[in-house]
Amino acid sequence: MMKKIHLIFTLSLTTLVLSSFYQTFDLKASMQRGKTIYEAQCMSCHMAEGEGLEGVFPPLAKTDYLNDKNRLVKVVLRGVRGPMKINGVEYNGEMAGFSLNDDEVSDVLNYIRNSWGNKGVPILPTEIQPALKATTKDYQPY
Repeated sequence: MMKKIHLIFTLSLTTLVLSSFYQTFDLKASMQRGKTIYEAQCMSCHMAEGEGLEGVFPPLAKTDYLNDKNRLVKVVLRGVRGPMKINGVEYNGEMAGFSLNDDEVSDVLNYIRNSWGNKGVPILPTEIQPALKATTKDYQPY
C-alpha cells in the first residue's frame, strides 16, 4: 500500500513539474501579431477584409485555397506565380515572397486562416521549415 501511495505521489509530482514547463500555443495572441504583419505586408493587395480584387489579387476571405498549409508557407516565403482558380475565379499573376521568420509566418497565416469567415487549425512556428521541404501540389514558386 505504501509503495502505491509513493508511486502515485511521484507520478503526480512529475506530471505537475512537466506540465509547468509545457506552454500551449496561444492562437489569439498569434493572430493579433499576425494582423500587424498582414496590415504591413498583405493588405495593399488582398484588402482590409481579405476580399482581394477580382481577377487581379485573389481573395483570402472564405476560400479553400487556405487549406494546404505547406503551400501557404511556400507562398508567403517563396512567392507564387502562374494560374490558379480561387472561389471560381481564374488568377494568373505573381507574388514575391517575404522575408519573415518562422514565428512571423506562423502568426500571419494564423491570422489569415482564422479571419473573414475562415477557420483553420493553428500553424505552429515549428511547422514552417518542414512545410518548405514538403511536396506541394499545384504550386509554382515566384
